[in-house]
Amino acid sequence: MAMHIHASWSEGAGSMQGHLEQATRSGIDVMWWTEHDFRMAEHGYPGVIHMDGPSEKVNGVACSWAEKREGTLASSQVLWDKTMASPGDASTRGSVRLSATSTGRDAAAVRISGSATNTVLQRSLYDQTIEVDVFPAEVSPHAYLAVVVTTSWRPATAGRPAGKYTLTYIVDGTQGKSRTCTGLNAVVHLPARQGQWTTLRMSPADDIARFWPDLESRDAAMLALTLGAVSEKERLADGWFDLLRISRPARSDDAVLQVQAALMAGYSAKFPAVRQYQGLEVSLVKPTHVNWFGPKITMPTFSQSGPVADPNPAAGLAVVSMIQSMGGLASYNHPFGTSHPAELPPAQQDALRASVAKTVLADRAMGCDILEVGYPSRGGVDLDRHSQLWDVCSRNGIFLTGTGVSDDHSGQNWLGQDSNFVTWAHAPTRELADLLTSLSAGQVYFGDPARFSGIIDLLVDGAAPMGSVTVSTAATRTVRAILTGLPADSVVRIVQGTVDLAGPSKPEPGTTYTEMSSAAWSTKGFVDLPIDTTAPRFVRVEVRNRTGTVLALSNPVWLLRDTPEGGIPAARRVR
Repeated sequence: MAMHIHASWSEGAGSMQGHLEQATRSGIDVMWWTEHDFRMAEHGYPGVIHMDGPSEKVNGVACSWAEKREGTLASSQVLWDKTMASPGDASTRGSVRLSATSTGRDAAAVRISGSATNTVLQRSLYDQTIEVDVFPAEVSPHAYLAVVVTTSWRPATAGRPAGKYTLTYIVDGTQGKSRTCTGLNAVVHLPARQGQWTTLRMSPADDIARFWPDLESRDAAMLALTLGAVSEKERLADGWFDLLRISRPARSDDAVLQVQAALMAGYSAKFPAVRQYQGLEVSLVKPTHVNWFGPKITMPTFSQSGPVADPNPAAGLAVVSMIQSMGGLASYNHPFGTSHPAELPPAQQDALRASVAKTVLADRAMGCDILEVGYPSRGGVDLDRHSQLWDVCSRNGIFLTGTGVSDDHSGQNWLGQDSNFVTWAHAPTRELADLLTSLSAGQVYFGDPARFSGIIDLLVDGAAPMGSVTVSTAATRTVRAILTGLPADSVVRIVQGTVDLAGPSKPEPGTTYTEMSSAAWSTKGFVDLPIDTTAPRFVRVEVRNRTGTVLALSNPVWLLRDTPEGGIPAARRVR
C-alpha cells in the first residue's frame, strides 16, 4: 500500500496519472490519495492580486514576484509603476511594466514568476479561470507579452515524452484567437489592442482538453505562473500587467472530493491493477498533520480565516476524535517535520528524538491509531530514530500501528527515490473494511519495495498475531518470527523493550536487540524466539542488509503481565 500520496491538488509536480503509472510499474496494488485538505478546498487562497508592487498581502498571505531573464537581451525592464493602473483596479494604484529587446534574432525575455506563502499560488486547474488585465504598448508577432502556465508532470503517453505540460498565452497584436501545439507545449494567441487595457480570460483546463484530448484535464495543477515580455529579431516588446484574478464557480465544501472520486473512477479502467481509496491529510492542526483513512471522507471545518494552522492543540485532538467517530483511522504524520534536510549529527538527532517523544507522550500521539515510522530520513532524522520514537510509545503502552510511507508529491521514480517506503497488509482482500481492520490491529509490515519483497509476520504462543496485546503471568513466552523472501546476505534484528510506562521524564526507547543471520529462516521460514516475560515486554523485528541499512520492519507484539489501564484496544485483542 502507498499510504501517503499527493497529486494535482497539493504542492508538487505530481499528477494522479503519474502516480498510478508508478504504482503499476512498482507492483503496488493499493493507493490512498491523501491530498492536503486546505489545498483541495483552496481555503484562504488569494483570489485577487493587485500587482501594485513586487510583494503584497492578500487574505494575510504574502504574494510576491521574482524577476528572471532568458536569452541575450540588449535591454530589459521590470518597473513597478504606481502611475499606471487598469480601470478595473483604479482603487489600488499600480501595475508592472515589462519590456525586452533581444540582441539578435533568437528569442530573449524578461519575466516575473509568482509565488505565495506555503505555495498557495499553486492550485488545481480544474474549473478554474485566470484573468489578468494587460496594456500592450508595443507588440508584434516577433515581440509580444506572454502569460505562461506550467502544469503537472505526466508520464510518456500518446507518443509524447514524460514531462510538465505548458500553456503559453500570447498577446502580439493579432486580433484573432489561434491555437498551436507541439509536444508538451501549447500556444494560444489572445486578442488585445495596442494602447488600451484588455482583460485576458484563460481557462487552462479547457485548453488542456482541447490540445491533449487523451489527458484527463481535471488532473492538473498550476505549478507556476509567469508573466513576460518576449523579444525576437531585436524588436521591442513592451506593456503593463495588472489585477490578476484566479477564480472558479461557487461549490459545496465536498464538491472537490466528488471530483476526485470521479477521477479515481475514470482512472480505474486504465490502471486496473491498483485499488484506489480516498484519504485526506488534515494539515492545519498542531503539532502535526493527520492522515484520515476511512469510508466517509469529508472536508473538515477550518477554524482560521487563512491557510494557517490552528495553534490550539485541542483542534488536533478534535480532528482525531472526529475521524474515529466516523469509522476512520487517524495517522500521526511525519513526526520530525515535513522538511528534507541533510541528516543532523547523531547527538542532535537524539536530542530531537527525545524532545518529540515528550510531545507525543503528552497527548498520547493525539489519540491517533497510526504512526508514520518508515522514513529513511525526514526532518534531519534517520530511520533508526523514527523507530526509536515508536519504541518510546510502545514502552508507554501507546499501541500504535507503524507504517512506511513516501509522502510523494512528484509521481516519478517511486522505487528509485530516497523516500520510497510502502506498507504491506495481512488482509484477506483489498476491500476497504479488510485493510482498515489490518491497520487498526497492527497486522502490517513496511519497508523498501526496491530491496525487499518478502513477508514478515509474528505469532505469540501460537495464537496471538502481530500487533496484538496479550496478558500472561508466564515467565517465558514464544514469539514466532515468520519471514520469507529474505535477501541472502541479510540480517534479522530482534528488538525488545520493556513496557514500564516510564513517562515523559524518560523519553528513551529502552530497547535492546540481538541479530541473527537470515540463513536461520532458510529451512522452515520461521524461528521460534523464547522471550523472558518476567517483566512486560514488546517485541518487533527488522530486516537489514549487511551494511546495516533497514529493508523492512514488523509491527510489535506486546507481552504484558497485567491488563493495561484503559484495557486492550478491541482490534488488538486475541479473537
